[in-house]
Amino acid sequence: MTENFDRLAFSPQEYLARRDALRAIMAGRGIDVVVLTSTENTYYLTGFGSLAYGATALVMRADGKAIWVMRRTELSNVRALADQLWVNEGLGVVDGQDFSKVLDGAIADVGGPNAVLAVEFAATLPSLRGFLGPVAGARKVVDASGLVEHLRRIKSPAEIALLRRAGAIVARSCRDGFEALHEGMTDSALAAVVTDSLLRNGSGRVAQMPNVCAGPRTARAHVTWCGAPIRRGEVINVEPAASVHDYHTPLYRIYSIGEPQDLVRRMFDVCRDALNEGYARVRPGMTSHEAARVFETVVEKAGFGEYMVTRPAYSIGASFPPGWGEDNVMAIRAGNEQVLEEGMCFHICSCLYMDGIGCVPASMPSVLTKNGFEPLADDEVVFGVK
Repeated sequence: MTENFDRLAFSPQEYLARRDALRAIMAGRGIDVVVLTSTENTYYLTGFGSLAYGATALVMRADGKAIWVMRRTELSNVRALADQLWVNEGLGVVDGQDFSKVLDGAIADVGGPNAVLAVEFAATLPSLRGFLGPVAGARKVVDASGLVEHLRRIKSPAEIALLRRAGAIVARSCRDGFEALHEGMTDSALAAVVTDSLLRNGSGRVAQMPNVCAGPRTARAHVTWCGAPIRRGEVINVEPAASVHDYHTPLYRIYSIGEPQDLVRRMFDVCRDALNEGYARVRPGMTSHEAARVFETVVEKAGFGEYMVTRPAYSIGASFPPGWGEDNVMAIRAGNEQVLEEGMCFHICSCLYMDGIGCVPASMPSVLTKNGFEPLADDEVVFGVK
């Protein structure tokens, strides 16, 4: 029997439960029709994750009736999955046709002329900007940004299982990179090893290529390989993410060929201490701000506070290009008063960025349980030295 490689990530019941959770929010806010354009949000609701070349929108009525509006050629993906998707009808936009007019017609058909319409302003495609102007006077238009993100904050057991699978793959890729590391190697060659390992061990398409870099350049956020030789004693950063059904688990590791300077060792120890303190103390019911201060206080007391320029953790889950994070869904950061709950998944990444030295990380993808964080990757947080 031939395996169905187009099988959706979860059962039909899980997608229908997500749809109905959104319908409940719509009913509570008096929304008749919602227009979703975020790929992550439509994928979460339906399981359809094709990266369309052109605008794509999901139009859904409060009773669950829904239709796709997308480039006509992309409808081939909807047809292929029609027996699995709870929304399998679509309107194709011919190349050169005005997307906004087709979308406006779909909204009128689904919701009628006086529907209260909610549109994701925070994820609005350029083609929708032209659409919103003329219809604003005819319909009440409200902001749908954050509706689906609110549902995405807490991962189901099935979602967490995918993140664990991706965690095993990404941990293997980092170990393979370290094993291949040798003097005279270029950062590009190291990146090739890490990327090859991801694919050989089962990762799907990744939303962002790995960040692989060495030396003081690592202090430049998200700078990656450039063909530079890796020199003895300098900081080496390897940060890939593996993808299973587009659920991404990242991992950030630090290596060196030969002993690094003492300052770098101290920086790593502080970052690892902050990570360990978060594991020991952060629990559901704390605010994001309170949790962030657990990590940050360790770094500040050690005298490195000015070099911790990022939030301690960001949400992870289903992601599409250009990045693998869900910072707009949830994050552990100072000033954020959202409450942490069981089932939230994060990439915890205590990092110090020091010009002239580089970036020193201590990272672990994690799920928050009632007893605290649990790792999503089978990997030790160590400074790898060859």
